[in-house]
Amino acid sequence: MATKGFAQGDSYDASRPGYPEDVITHFVRVLGLNARSHVLDLGAGTGIFTRQLLAHVGRITAVEPSASMRATFARETSGVPILDGSDEAIPLADHCVAAVFAAQAFHWFTPSRALPEIHRVLEPGGGVALVWNERDTEVAWIRDLNHAMLWDVHQPYDAEIDFGAIVAAGPFVDVTKAVFRHSQVLTHSQVLQRTLTTSYITMMDEAQRHALGEDVMAVLAPLPDPIEMPYVTNAYVAFAREGA
Repeated sequence: MATKGFAQGDSYDASRPGYPEDVITHFVRVLGLNARSHVLDLGAGTGIFTRQLLAHVGRITAVEPSASMRATFARETSGVPILDGSDEAIPLADHCVAAVFAAQAFHWFTPSRALPEIHRVLEPGGGVALVWNERDTEVAWIRDLNHAMLWDVHQPYDAEIDFGAIVAAGPFVDVTKAVFRHSQVLTHSQVLQRTLTTSYITMMDEAQRHALGEDVMAVLAPLPDPIEMPYVTNAYVAFAREGA
């Protein structure tokens, strides 16, 4: 699981969007979770998704390979242990969690190693849930923003990838996908800050980041400030195959 580009945990936590509440309730319902459920947030980052899930389950364990992200998580998320680990080496016992969540993280995993490891820690009949917030490219200014931030060149995954098929190729069955839409109202400076926390942009040198930031602000200049930032949220659920 990648850790480069995630050294600025505080900026990431302050800038990144949360998830629609409908996504959380969808996962809880489909996975059959309740106040007694113990779940894992794998690749938990700074705890953005974890904090939204807290009120819906009994216990969460978080695993994150980036030290900076773990430090921010520990400051911002009370009552949840944050462990050093990865998709290929989860520091938990066999069959100990009812569900494994990966929010904005699975594209960094190595599926051939991660899926068996996720299966290992799941209780019989447990499930895995994957979720991504993606900017809504049906909106013209979002397409311009993506162009300014060189998204097509550097994006960490293709939005057309069928993650459901990838999961189904592992020890999982009954894969489903649900799509949600939501938005956040942000100032231009907040949009810029969010852009600059993108993993590949954080690894650019200062001159490159400055030039890219100017291109982003040029896109935003003719638009209302603040502006509504639209997202499409893709949510996958699958269940552990028995005997795998």
